Amino acid sequence: MIKQSELEHIIDSKADVLYPVYEGRDICGKLRDGLGYELKDEIDRKLGKITKVYTLGKLPFKSITFVGLGKEEDITVTGLQQAFGALVKSNKEKSITVHIRSARTEKFDEHALAALFAETQAIAGYEFTKIDAKAKAEVTYEVVGKEDITADIEKGVIMGEAVNHARTLGNMPSNYMTPLDLADYAKKLADECKLEADILTNKELEKIGAGGILGVNQGSALEARLIVLKYNGAGDEPYTALVGKGITFDSGGYNLKSAAGMIAMKSDMCGAANVLGAMEIIAKRKLKANVYAIIPSTENMISGEAYNCDDVLVSLSKKTVEITNTDAEGRLILMDGITYAQQLGAKRVIDIATLTGAVIMALGKSYTGTFANDETFFKDFEQAAMISNEKIWRLPLDNDYHEMLRSSSVADLVNSKAGGAGSSVAACFLEEFVDKGTQWIHLDIAGTSYDAKVNPLASEGATGAMAKTMAALFDK
Repeated sequence: MIKQSELEHIIDSKADVLYPVYEGRDICGKLRDGLGYELKDEIDRKLGKITKVYTLGKLPFKSITFVGLGKEEDITVTGLQQAFGALVKSNKEKSITVHIRSARTEKFDEHALAALFAETQAIAGYEFTKIDAKAKAEVTYEVVGKEDITADIEKGVIMGEAVNHARTLGNMPSNYMTPLDLADYAKKLADECKLEADILTNKELEKIGAGGILGVNQGSALEARLIVLKYNGAGDEPYTALVGKGITFDSGGYNLKSAAGMIAMKSDMCGAANVLGAMEIIAKRKLKANVYAIIPSTENMISGEAYNCDDVLVSLSKKTVEITNTDAEGRLILMDGITYAQQLGAKRVIDIATLTGAVIMALGKSYTGTFANDETFFKDFEQAAMISNEKIWRLPLDNDYHEMLRSSSVADLVNSKAGGAGSSVAACFLEEFVDKGTQWIHLDIAGTSYDAKVNPLASEGATGAMAKTMAALFDK
């Protein structure tokens, strides 16, 4: 829990204190006087460095944990997140007071810092526990500030908790997070956030002709689902659709993955998870927007019923697709998701997916590969990414890649084509299902959706990548 403190000054706190500090900036005089000695040489002020000082009974609390912020002129959102994350991870107390004002600069006021700390304490404090493990005791953070920062704290908490919920979905073992489980979660989120929900079963998918989703689903013992959530916060304005890939486990189908390639394939539904995270932020913050969440979800498995290479699937759009790689399945469910979003009337579509290993080769784990068919829409999204401090890098769409995909002798398209530029080819495949006049962005989060290392801001596992940015697009 995090809240604004009623304390006028941290020296009156009964709980231990967290205190951010810049190089060259004085420590609070009342704090120095209370301790009775100069702290200047005791504290490592380099960014993210932690120094714990015990008060030895001279103040009502037993210790102060300082975190270095480096040089004031060099501080960034990333730097503050790293420092706040280090504070949260180093804290062992159940109740703590945060002196947020000491982190103020001309660029970051109390309101921005309070929101950022609230968001960061949720994300940095997140830990995916073992299944059925007892919940950890909650930590209470009281933030001391002179301004009224209650609304800022609430905003930060919503952001951080929504990202964490997306991370938990991505971290769940696939036998605990099937397409049916994902649909149940979406319905509960809809009830909590007062969203409209519609869940299409296989029977309904057959009725509308969603051959991409059903084709990938053929090898699974479990049915597919097409999850639709609707948020109406802007009257009669046009809708934007967020379309998330929901492959809850990807074996590769008959283009079977290697043993190493199977690891973490429970997280092949992070696109879906992060769309749900974005919808949670949008709804709980009551943003003025009209938004659909569209989530096609299935497993990609092997059985006697599974789809094969050389099969031809008829998409929801009625375009036909020859299967050249059963491990290029994400684009097959997304093509129907994109079409369904447009059938519902969405004029802007963002799809997000752990789509290609090629994007990792191109951009590594730091940048989300981004494709767009409209300059204005891309600029708006780029600004949202900057506000959310999430890195994107635009990659090309080109008719050469479209021509590669139109090489089938038995169908309109092939679903995969060797020859390099794998991320662009996959994006161009999806673009084939975007109607003229629809503004569209594709996010390939194969590199950014899952992290194998622990850092001051996060822990190993799903990251919730782009959930904040998708929500920030509507925060106007």
